[in-house]
Amino acid sequence: MATINLEIKKEDFDAAVPAAKEPKGYVFARMEPFIKEVVEQLAERVLGDVGIEAVNAKPNDRLANIVRSLACQKAFANKMRSLDLVITSTGFGVVSTNDTAPASKMRVDALDGEMRVSILKQNSYLLSELFKTEGWYQQNQFVVDSLFYSFDFLTIFAGMESPLAKDWEAAAPMILETDAFLRLHISDTFMDELIGLMCTNQTNPVMRGIIHQIRRIIGCNIRGDRKTAEEYYRRLMNTLEADLDTFSTYANSKAFENNHAKVWENKQDAGAFHFVG
Repeated sequence: MATINLEIKKEDFDAAVPAAKEPKGYVFARMEPFIKEVVEQLAERVLGDVGIEAVNAKPNDRLANIVRSLACQKAFANKMRSLDLVITSTGFGVVSTNDTAPASKMRVDALDGEMRVSILKQNSYLLSELFKTEGWYQQNQFVVDSLFYSFDFLTIFAGMESPLAKDWEAAAPMILETDAFLRLHISDTFMDELIGLMCTNQTNPVMRGIIHQIRRIIGCNIRGDRKTAEEYYRRLMNTLEADLDTFSTYANSKAFENNHAKVWENKQDAGAFHFVG
């Protein structure tokens, strides 16, 4: 695997984690080794060779800046409870003086919640940028396994106002369950095709419409509105069935055959003819 060369300075950390900003850089000094660890993890698990090369080639582009921000936030969120945080005039610090007091558990919990939400959002932004990076998906197909990949979709499609990290965790089983249901009824191949188009930034208006309908179904199921989910599912199937030339992957699938299975005909010459009456 390629080696990622990404410099992260105190200013980057301060911008990513404003609550930990303090003039002497004690927090950043404590966090720097952990930030480097997270960068390496992101490189291996998400960026891959193509993403690493894109970051190295343009270290000041949006993709690289998202990696910086995400690495700082993940490292701080993972280690903040072991930093002996104190309250300072600007937020949190790690060096106690006569003018500071230990940070209360309530404040630390609140900061942790904010960090977790920000991390989920940054994860989504990172994926969206990688979707624009030529060749990334072909090398990293295991990274994204659902059309409902973004934390912001909880608001857009599930109607949640100011969702928390725990809401995303709670939604995960329903995302998986709905994905499995759709794979059964419109085929694994077609679902994978849609994910591939999304992850390579190649969706056309028609396919974007299908993806949008699927996200609506998932969102309704997350909020427990099965009736509306069923209506959106009916619309999705009608859309597919109305243009089988465009949706040929579905039309040529086993799922399509199952959806159109002929009702068994009770003919007298059939070997299993059933006498009635």
